[in-house]
Amino acid sequence: MVNDIIKQEIIKILGDVDFEGHFDKILLNMNENTKNILISWIESCKNKKEPPAQSKKHKELIAFFFKPNMNNIRGILTKKKNSFFIALFLDNHKYYDRERKKLGY
Repeated sequence: MVNDIIKQEIIKILGDVDFEGHFDKILLNMNENTKNILISWIESCKNKKEPPAQSKKHKELIAFFFKPNMNNIRGILTKKKNSFFIALFLDNHKYYDRERKKLGY
């Protein structure tokens, strides 16, 4: 139930976006402070306050990387260059590294 509320808040900020990785499991185990940091980070990405990274593999793709200092949670927010947000990936460090490499980062 709490995950649905957070997801709706994210959709309100970004529009229709896919939730990837072990998103629900990671979100369920996040403390409230980290959830608030995640939402603030998403808003910063949307408002162009976070620096994007250009994919070496996919020239039309940019990404923002979420790495809170307090735990093993990592995230990747992907966006089509000069267009819409595509997906929000949340997982542990191991799967984050795999996803990052797959996307060309």
